[in-house]
Amino acid sequence: QQPTVKATEVLTWDCESAVHKPESITLTCADGGWSLQKITWTSWTEKGAEGTGTFRENLCKPDCADGEIVQAKVKVKLSDLTSYNGKFLLKTVDIVTPDGKDFPWGRSGMNTWNVMEFTEGAER
Repeated sequence: QQPTVKATEVLTWDCESAVHKPESITLTCADGGWSLQKITWTSWTEKGAEGTGTFRENLCKPDCADGEIVQAKVKVKLSDLTSYNGKFLLKTVDIVTPDGKDFPWGRSGMNTWNVMEFTEGAER
């Protein structure tokens, strides 16, 4: 059974930082190639969070240093409240395009990430 958690105590993870209602979340911490920007949260509770933002991706063609940056509006959802080092974090982020269709550059319009993947992996 989950302990009672106030919405103000609910955080999520942005690479190496636990954050409350972040305006951006880097999804690929190694190179910063995928991120969520300009996030506006419409709800934020211990059960999850919802909002809208912009998904930004470096296509890395011909290479990542010279790659084209593409972006599109998305719906953002955080879920899976997890206890970590005395903090409570929403660890799963889902994004979907507003119309549910694929992005114009061909990536699926529905994607899911575990934003604590590197943190949890480092504890081995």
